[in-house]
Amino acid sequence: MQKSFYILFFLAHLFLLISFQSPLPFWIIFSLSFLILTILATIFGTYEWKYFSIPKVSLSIVSGLIMYGLFFIGKSVSSMLFPTLLGDVAVLYDKVKPTLFLHYLLLFIIIIPGEELFWRGFIQKKLEAVLQKKNWVVFVSALLYTSANLYTWNPLFLLATFVGGIIWGGLYMWNRNIILTILSHLVFNLFFLVLLPLF
Repeated sequence: MQKSFYILFFLAHLFLLISFQSPLPFWIIFSLSFLILTILATIFGTYEWKYFSIPKVSLSIVSGLIMYGLFFIGKSVSSMLFPTLLGDVAVLYDKVKPTLFLHYLLLFIIIIPGEELFWRGFIQKKLEAVLQKKNWVVFVSALLYTSANLYTWNPLFLLATFVGGIIWGGLYMWNRNIILTILSHLVFNLFFLVLLPLF
């Protein structure tokens, strides 16, 4: 594994620790973090931008909707089984949810594309060079994605992050087009935070 992988992975942890645990404005720090990580990942990695087709774009949109559906079901089940943990998730979302127009711009223009470019386009691709089995690549990539969110200290949020890592990692492994993975993530957040918010 190249040294750039370890350095950027460490930086992701450091940036998310500062984003979630410092008194600094979350949206500014989080956005700057993914802007920096995206620039560095672009310098040290390469991305695949294959052709678009209606079936692949449709699958990206459907995968984003499936993610939203899983989160909807997860919230319903958690409200019955783990009401205290779900309450903690609500508190976390109160802290980090977008409230200003600027927040939405940063989310859809910098953060979501940055997360996919960094976690799937850089980290997951680097893992592919080391791990032989594709299923293991997606699983380990999802674990690393989840690990950087440990600083939320919320088990349900970490589970949700892991599920997102599996779905978006699997989608990227299948279609080899980072744009379509970004589209799926955008659709999910459009429903999750704008059209039909769950918190």
